[in-house]
Amino acid sequence: MRTKDASSLAHPPDTDSGFAGTLKNIQLNDLIQMCCLSASSICMRVTKDNRIGTIFILDGEIVHAACEDIVGEEAFYRILGWQTGSFESLEVGTIPQRTIQKNYHFLVMEAARRVDEKTQFKSDQSLSVPYPSEDTAGNWIRVLIVDDSPVMRKILSSMLTAGNRVKVVGMAGNGKEAISMIDDLRPDLVTLDVNMPVMDGISTIKHIMIKKPCPVVIMSNPGYGSSKTIFNFFELGAVDFINKPTKDQDIFFQQQKIFERIRVAATAEVGNFRIARIPKAKTGNPDGKSVDRACRRLVIVISGPGGHPEQVSLLSGLVPALGDEDGAVVALQSLPPSFSDAFARYLFDRCGIQASPIDQEMSLSAGQCYVGIHGCPLAVRMNDQRPVIAPDAPEKGLVQVDRLLVTAASVFEQRLAVILLSGANTGEQSGLRVVHENGGRIILRMRASGMVAEPLDQVVEAGLADEEVNPADLIKTVLNGFDLKH
Repeated sequence: MRTKDASSLAHPPDTDSGFAGTLKNIQLNDLIQMCCLSASSICMRVTKDNRIGTIFILDGEIVHAACEDIVGEEAFYRILGWQTGSFESLEVGTIPQRTIQKNYHFLVMEAARRVDEKTQFKSDQSLSVPYPSEDTAGNWIRVLIVDDSPVMRKILSSMLTAGNRVKVVGMAGNGKEAISMIDDLRPDLVTLDVNMPVMDGISTIKHIMIKKPCPVVIMSNPGYGSSKTIFNFFELGAVDFINKPTKDQDIFFQQQKIFERIRVAATAEVGNFRIARIPKAKTGNPDGKSVDRACRRLVIVISGPGGHPEQVSLLSGLVPALGDEDGAVVALQSLPPSFSDAFARYLFDRCGIQASPIDQEMSLSAGQCYVGIHGCPLAVRMNDQRPVIAPDAPEKGLVQVDRLLVTAASVFEQRLAVILLSGANTGEQSGLRVVHENGGRIILRMRASGMVAEPLDQVVEAGLADEEVNPADLIKTVLNGFDLKH
């Protein structure tokens, strides 16, 4: 296949207008996924014999396709059904009306499925059975461990297989080995180290998400300076992060924690992964000065496995919108405590919002974001007529997230909203019940479009969800639920 930029036709040869060249032995679906993963905007014109098809990608989303006499999804599938041909990459000029709504993971996988149905002989149909029946009957989670340390691979394998729910189907010493094994092993989940020889973690997850998307959990013990690297993995589709087991902590406790995180992460619908779309950051007040106003409304945003891109996208718009209405945000993440400062800096660098780790008592000010970590006790209270949040001693009978919700509800009452994103840990739900009792609201991100729905399902089953809304409507829903006149 050949590629060229249509803009090169309108510029002299010495103008910097991109590269022209030839790509051989590349599959069209791989190229499309690379464009989507990099959030590109491009129009592809694909030619096969005397047939021509076009595919429009806008900011990493496939929005339109046309082929002969059809448009939309069916046109996309027809084009990807051509196993050979040529393509040209053209600049996106006039954006056509959107005819495709589904995400690119689903579209590419469905196109591949249709091709397989056409080309596979009946004698090969037995190969399409994904796993042995004894695995599926017992609800086994098939795990591929990727780590350059043979000792760590052995430790993780022993810990994961100590019960009867996880089956380690393979172990790889680097990303290149892992990629070569995925096709044959077809794991339900991959545990991935960060730093490895030959092919590191970042390169590996890119290959996985493009070629064979499946839930990926990062397992590492990064130092303070490298912790922000983990956020790059989340942006590429990693579901969760878990610290590697260490000798100085209770092994049984670590085993239980790792297994539970693996179990939840394995339920992730990676086809629902979306690259965080962050608008251009606002520069703040025109005079450059920060106005310190006590917040009168509070929104607590709780995220868990699979929820990092959702949380970042939401906070970029929610924090400034609430600031205009004397509101503040507490963002709760399921990361190790050492990540709180790195996450606050990441939010500022990525979104341009003011974020502070809750490492001491802090006044809750309008237009500010405060970062907390699951497992670190926090409490909200009044101090000298101002609401404050601070690290707190655990209270008997309450887990940490319940403690935060109970104290926040007692201070803000009907001026409190709780947003639950993918994988949100809601403790024993006693905190959510107190939020309701005090007039606060509990808002869920639409489960069908998220990566990890199981924890949110439990909230719905308990009758504690006030609303379940599309991601694009979360901010409007929050603001409309507050009495902004008082």
